[in-house]
Amino acid sequence: MDTELHEQRNERRRIKVIDCATQLFRSKGVREVTMDDIAGALRISKRTLYQMFRGKEELVLACVKAEVEADRCRRLEIENDTADALERLFRNIEYKLVDLRNAHSDYAKDVRRYASVRTFTAACREDLLGVFRNILQLGCAQGTIRPDIHFEQTTQGLLYLVDGVAATGLFAEINVPDFVLNVLLVYVRGCATDQGRTRIDEFINKHRF
Repeated sequence: MDTELHEQRNERRRIKVIDCATQLFRSKGVREVTMDDIAGALRISKRTLYQMFRGKEELVLACVKAEVEADRCRRLEIENDTADALERLFRNIEYKLVDLRNAHSDYAKDVRRYASVRTFTAACREDLLGVFRNILQLGCAQGTIRPDIHFEQTTQGLLYLVDGVAATGLFAEINVPDFVLNVLLVYVRGCATDQGRTRIDEFINKHRF
């Protein structure tokens, strides 16, 4: 019983550290935040912090994993709330736009500096492919996505587009929310029917300014 309580207490402390570090990384940029900064913000010793995380990279990875899990839970909530494919897409994007606009401009680039983060995000690739593929197929059944597209190639193309921009470091030079609205959604627009394009245009115009 004591061991179980001890593990629960440690897990709560770990979550608190991840939440604090995430806020600092997103507000100031990963490169600008040190382990000393995080320990100070939490009012714990640096030694205690290093007992939970062996170094900054391990902590950054834990923060990224927590964000991915939060995105997954949010996506499931949206899927339970609506069966409309484009509505699912729009609501997921709206949440991410808020996240991105509240984050430091270098955040996306900074986290990719770490090999463990790149490995983890690559491992998440199949899940992302499945999510987008399902939206396209559902949209096709609902008349908002064209039936003549190749779902697998279209899905792969979207991720290659994102990967290419990230790999070349262009996220350091462009505004990520603008990239979502002006590139990613325009890509999806090319897969849409007239009905789908009208809804996508309305969404883009709503959030562009």
